[in-house]
Amino acid sequence: MVGTDRSSSLFQPKLGIRTFVFILVILSFLTLFSEDLTSLKLDDVFAKNDTAAKSPLHRKYQSNTTQRSRYGYHHPQPPYPPIQHISHTCLINRNTSSEQVIHLPTAVPHLILIGAQKSATSEFQVLADKYTNVITPLSMRGGFEPHFLEWHVEGSLMKMIRANETAEFDNAVCRFRQKYTEFFNMSQVNNNTMSVVMEKTPSYMLHHNLPLIIDVLCPWEPKILVILRDPVDRAWSQYRMIYSRTSSNQQFATIVKNEIDNFIANGLLDNATTPLDDFEAALANNSDAPSSPFVFPKNMSLEKYAQLVQLYRGNKKKEYLIRGLYAPLLLPWVKRFAADDRLMVMKFNEVFNASIVDEVLRFAGVEDTSVDEHYDDFIRNKRPTNKGAEMPLDPTIRLYLKFLYQPFNRLFLQLLGEEWDGW
Repeated sequence: MVGTDRSSSLFQPKLGIRTFVFILVILSFLTLFSEDLTSLKLDDVFAKNDTAAKSPLHRKYQSNTTQRSRYGYHHPQPPYPPIQHISHTCLINRNTSSEQVIHLPTAVPHLILIGAQKSATSEFQVLADKYTNVITPLSMRGGFEPHFLEWHVEGSLMKMIRANETAEFDNAVCRFRQKYTEFFNMSQVNNNTMSVVMEKTPSYMLHHNLPLIIDVLCPWEPKILVILRDPVDRAWSQYRMIYSRTSSNQQFATIVKNEIDNFIANGLLDNATTPLDDFEAALANNSDAPSSPFVFPKNMSLEKYAQLVQLYRGNKKKEYLIRGLYAPLLLPWVKRFAADDRLMVMKFNEVFNASIVDEVLRFAGVEDTSVDEHYDDFIRNKRPTNKGAEMPLDPTIRLYLKFLYQPFNRLFLQLLGEEWDGW
């Protein structure tokens, strides 16, 4: 059945973009009360009013559970909301002499793995690729990441939204839907009605506009998967990866010091925080159990931390510590996708549990979980591959970072409705 092209436009002809934005601002005002709306950009309004910004074809899935976090998350349980194996048609230059019809026999992807970096996302994709009906991007080779939504789509569409370029916005959305298919073997997809198409780009998690972009671009409602690792281990693994790929001799301790300074400058930490060198000295001179060297700003909510992370002045993609602030980074994703059970968060160690991987792929829409003959060998023989993989992390730095992440890890209780033991 060919999908209706009502979804090809975020802004319908009878509802102009200025009216649309005005409604969003009013709704946001009712929600935020005392916030200064004159300081909000359009993407901030979208982020703060999830209901009004939903895709026109968005349909509510009635979950089988009411035990949810305050932000709507509950680890999805079967029966899962079905994926939509549909075709899709949209128009370029609508209602003009140069009108062009774009028809996608199968709308893809069905599953997007958004992060976190160094949390076995590549291993998960390799495992998924060994399932008969899972289709991953072309030229994957163990870890191909399209970066399509962040490198090509997000900046372009958000610029058009801010500039009120309604007609070109519709055209761009249609072209991007067609472009997305170029990352996959579409003849294979179209010939297998049971196929589930996935992609993974771990840096998507860093982009707070992407939940909106995905809803607008993909009205067939793909599932969203997140894999999280102990943030200290994740940061150290990232350092080992960079160490193995470059000639840089910058010490991890120096990186930690610099990025803690960035956290202070961006309001994530108070300037009364104890520097790493002072913490090491105090630890060496005192046998008692150490107290936290970090001073956090008072009266901080998860929403406020999320806002500071969004506005972070630094390079989130190249820095090591900011990627481990999982709760603030995931808040926009949870608010948009959790209530419909389209979001699943799994743990790093679960990637190598075959039964859990089976269940995650059933969540993604895979009905036949049969695998090829190399699956068990991969599970058994997976070993660290970075040049610095066996480098141990200095225990003092590990303790220092444990203190840093403790308050953010506790925010999981609010965000996901569960505590993650051991972090």
